[in-house]
Amino acid sequence: MLRRFGRVGGRVLPLGVALLVALPALTGWHYAKQGWRDHHTGYPPVPNGYNGIVNVFGQPCAANAHAVWMTVTLADTGVSKKVWFHKKLGGMATEMLSGKGGSSTNLDNDVFGHIQNNHVYQYVKTDVGSYNCRFISGTTKYSTHAWGIAIDVSWNYEPDGQCSSTSNYHFSSIFQNHGWTWGLAWCDPMHFQYATGY
Repeated sequence: MLRRFGRVGGRVLPLGVALLVALPALTGWHYAKQGWRDHHTGYPPVPNGYNGIVNVFGQPCAANAHAVWMTVTLADTGVSKKVWFHKKLGGMATEMLSGKGGSSTNLDNDVFGHIQNNHVYQYVKTDVGSYNCRFISGTTKYSTHAWGIAIDVSWNYEPDGQCSSTSNYHFSSIFQNHGWTWGLAWCDPMHFQYATGY
């Protein structure tokens, strides 16, 4: 016999169903109660084009391009990955704890905090990567990954050349609301970059 709990549209729900409906709201509340806040601190301007990127983030493949890291646990495999990216896009919380000040709360606190708080972390899947000193495939033009201002998420599910999204659309608006451009516009749905016009 199922125990009954709660009403939706005049219908009484079984306890298990009621808990499944309520769980996202409860866990979101709990995550914020753990101390996470969307701070919007220290964001650099979003650059446009190569010269804009160099003016804001410096030369590609420089030390600042891979000066900050965060750990991302892949929802489909449980594997934890260390993801390196540009100093101007994160590291504030870590640096403040060490007494060194900080640079930004953008990627590691605000973007990934929203992904967790909005209960879409289960779509962060194999694989994730950011800094990579390389050219755009088939060119001699540096990739935004060479500045540590791009991140590829769920690339086994969101391959380059696919003009739709099966996973990343769940959190694409979070990135876009924090200054990131989504590569779906050029059929690269795994890709998010903190730059336009490049």
